[in-house]
Amino acid sequence: MKKIKMPITLTTLFLTFYTITPYVGLPYPFIFASFVTVNVLTIWMVIRILKDGEPSGRTFNNTWYDDRP
Repeated sequence: MKKIKMPITLTTLFLTFYTITPYVGLPYPFIFASFVTVNVLTIWMVIRILKDGEPSGRTFNNTWYDDRP
């Protein structure tokens, strides 16, 4: 789990920064570069989670809803 904390945190922080950039008044080329970077970071995060993440013990057949036994 420790291996995937850094990609999740980095991607979330950069996505938050990207969301704020139009309101700060940054130039359009910088916003577009941030948009491309967010997409690359998201793909990197998904790959890291799929490679290093721990699978859940639950299956669809065993658990229909989490709140129902």
